[in-house]
Amino acid sequence: MFSGQGSQYYEMGKELYENNEKFRNWMDHCSEIAYPLIGISLIDVLYRGKKKSEAFDNIVYTNPALLSIQYSMFKLLKEMNIHPDFLLGYSMGELHAAVVSEGISLEDGIKISVEIAKLTQERTQLIGMLAIVGSKLIMRRYSDLFNNCDLTAENFQDNFVVSGLPTVIEKLHGKLNEENVISQILPVKYGFHTKHIDSIKNTYQKIFESIQLESPKTPIISSLKNGIVQELSADYIWKAIRNPVNFKQTIERIVETGDYTFIDIGPSGTLSTFVKYILPSGSDSISMQMMNQFGKDLNVIQKLRVCLC
Repeated sequence: MFSGQGSQYYEMGKELYENNEKFRNWMDHCSEIAYPLIGISLIDVLYRGKKKSEAFDNIVYTNPALLSIQYSMFKLLKEMNIHPDFLLGYSMGELHAAVVSEGISLEDGIKISVEIAKLTQERTQLIGMLAIVGSKLIMRRYSDLFNNCDLTAENFQDNFVVSGLPTVIEKLHGKLNEENVISQILPVKYGFHTKHIDSIKNTYQKIFESIQLESPKTPIISSLKNGIVQELSADYIWKAIRNPVNFKQTIERIVETGDYTFIDIGPSGTLSTFVKYILPSGSDSISMQMMNQFGKDLNVIQKLRVCLC
């Protein structure tokens, strides 16, 4: 499973970068590809400046950084002889899955992620994003507070995300806290999964005019549709970042077909947590994370090796 915007933070993967040669080599390779596109080393951005506690929300850096982290983690798992039967992306994570599937080259994937970031930064207005712990019924109960918000994601039964103008999101966050409803402002400053990015669509499509797309070598399961993604296209990636994400429904459909091991290779482990809340009682499926903000990533890698190898 590949996560998207909002899961990033400074120093993500630092323990692995400093102690695992294979992970470090792939991260360095990704950084070299990204350098002429963003004008700075991703390694310097991630590990040689800001602290983990500082907001990492410059999308021109976060987009390629998230792809690089998850691509490098995937390569590390592959070298441990851990191979997926399916790939699953969340939001921009669908692009990451497409790259890992070899439907899009790493070079083109990083180029796409940077170009989307630049377009979004230059041509769309600032938008806030708020994750809320509770049922969507909250939106009815406090309808006046949600009037100017868009539902952008349904993660599990009691967790969803809304977007709106920064002042609207800040007010909503404050009011929900007063009502003892837990919420968290995400480090995302643009209106993905809403009409607020429609202005970049035409220019976005031009990015793909020079991109070679292939059929995925590893099957991709998308939150956009039922079944497997057969062919990749500019329209498919656009819908992944424009349409609301229904992660809950996607996982429910998957587990209807059998039991699975869900491996979250995103930097925060959020998708693994979501899956644990979605799995039905008595399910033999399991959910595992590879990284999180608290470190000890090396221990997690070793546990995975013991569990799956």
